[in-house]
Amino acid sequence: MYAANTILIVGQAKPSREDAIYNLHGEFYVSLVVERESGKILDVECNTILNVTANFVKSMILGKSIKTELDDMERAIRERYFALTQKPLIACLKDARNRYVMVTGQK
Repeated sequence: MYAANTILIVGQAKPSREDAIYNLHGEFYVSLVVERESGKILDVECNTILNVTANFVKSMILGKSIKTELDDMERAIRERYFALTQKPLIACLKDARNRYVMVTGQK
């Protein structure tokens, strides 16, 4: 399904105790399939409760580069995503970027 030049990166963060995700999963996760060289996000999944939320997150970050467009993704989340998981989502993407840098050696 995914080309040999892709890698899977998972970012995680703690949601607030008030969020249903905390009660169900304890952690908030974002799984990203990215091209190794460019960091381009080819697929996205996150453990939200509602599908519409996961689809909205996907629409905001699909096609962006975890390598070069993290600031743009963070800005879009702050301007468009108003849920208790706003900060954990940003933290997940930052964690995913750190893992990407660790795995690829690229900054």
